[in-house]
Amino acid sequence: MSWRKSLRELFKLTQIIINLKIFKLFMEVNTLKIINKEIASRENVFYWQTDRNISVEEAGEVWKDRHRYFNDVDIIKYVNRELKDDRLISLFPLDYDAQTSLGNVNSVRVGQLDSGKEIIIRNHPVGIKNGYFHVESLVSEIAKKKGVPSYETFAIYDLSSVDDYSFQVIEKLQGMVVKKYLEENPEKEKEVLFEIGKTMARLHRIKVEGFGPFSNEKAKNGQLLGIHSNYELALKAGLDFNCDVLVENNLLNLEQKISIKRLFKNNKLLEDVKPVLIHNDFADWNLLIEDGKITGVLDFDECVAGDPISDIACWSTFFAPERLEGMLEGYWAENSKPNDFEEKFELFRLRYVLSKMTLRLRRYNWQPTEFMKGMIEKGTVHLSESLKYFNI
Repeated sequence: MSWRKSLRELFKLTQIIINLKIFKLFMEVNTLKIINKEIASRENVFYWQTDRNISVEEAGEVWKDRHRYFNDVDIIKYVNRELKDDRLISLFPLDYDAQTSLGNVNSVRVGQLDSGKEIIIRNHPVGIKNGYFHVESLVSEIAKKKGVPSYETFAIYDLSSVDDYSFQVIEKLQGMVVKKYLEENPEKEKEVLFEIGKTMARLHRIKVEGFGPFSNEKAKNGQLLGIHSNYELALKAGLDFNCDVLVENNLLNLEQKISIKRLFKNNKLLEDVKPVLIHNDFADWNLLIEDGKITGVLDFDECVAGDPISDIACWSTFFAPERLEGMLEGYWAENSKPNDFEEKFELFRLRYVLSKMTLRLRRYNWQPTEFMKGMIEKGTVHLSESLKYFNI
C-alpha cells in the first residue's frame, strides 16, 4: 500500500470518527432539548419531582450526583457575571453532610461576598432548564413582605445552551435546619411543632390567583398566577400516572384506581376554594430555627396555589401521625379550623400519598437505599389508612 493510499484511508477513518462525534453531540443536544421541554412544563404536574415527564433512567442520570457538574472556579466566575456591586470572593468547601445539602435537585453552595456577607448559590444541573427559579424568588419576596421569614434573591441566571447551567443566588438566613436541631434537642419537639404550625398558618394568609403550579414566565414579570382555572384540574394533574405506577407495583388494583379517580371528579369539597400560597414541602429539612423561633422557610420549588388544608395533608405524609396534633395546635392558634377540615384533610392526604409513593418507588430504582425502602414502607401504611377511610 502506497503512502498516498494510506493517507487517504487515514483521512476517511478520521472523517468517520468526526462524523460519529458530531452525530453523538447532535443526539445529546436534541435529547436535552426534549428533556428540558418535559422538565420545564408543569401543565400535567401535581408534584413536580414525582410527575416531571422523564424516565426513571433519565432522572437518575441527571440527579444521581448533582454536585459532579460544578467546580469552584466556574461557580465564582459565572455568579460574578450576574452580581452587580458586591462580588463573590470565595466558596466554603462542599460538605455533603451540611444542612444546605439536604435537598435532591440543586447543588447548593455557601459563598462569601466582598462585603463579608454570606450567600447561598443553588446550582441546577448543567444543560437542564430550571422552570421555577423565578416563581421561587417571587414567592419568597412576597412571603417576606407578609412577615413570613424567608429570603431575598440577589440574582437568577437562566441557561442559554446545553453547556450552560441555571443558578439562583439568595440570602443566607440565620438558624439551624429543624431536622438537625431536633436530632440534637429531641426534648424540644413539642415547642418546635407549635412554632411550625404557627408559621405555616401565617404563610396561608397569602392569597393568590389560579390553582396548581405557578407560571414561571409570568413570575419574571412579577405576577404570581396558578396555571389551572380550577382546583379539580390541579389535583387531577398526574393522577392517572400516579395510579398506574402503584398498580404496576401491586399497591393498587384497577378497581381501586377507578374508585380513586371518581373521588376527585365533581367533588363538592373542591368547589369554591379560595386559593392561598401552599409551600408543598413544609418539612423539617426546609425550615430554620434559632432561639426557639422559625427563622427561615426555604425551598419553594414545589409551591402551588391551593386549599390550605392540602399543605397540612402534605406535611402529614412525611411524619408519624402523633406529630400532627402538636403541629396543629400551633396552626389553630393562628387560623380558624374549618368545619370540613377532616373530610378535606383525608381527600388531600390520599392525593399526596399517591404522589409520594410514585416518587419513592421510581427513585428506589436508581437510589435503592435503606432510607428510601423505609419511606416506601411508611407510605404503604399511609396508603392503606387512606383506602380504608374511603372504603376503597
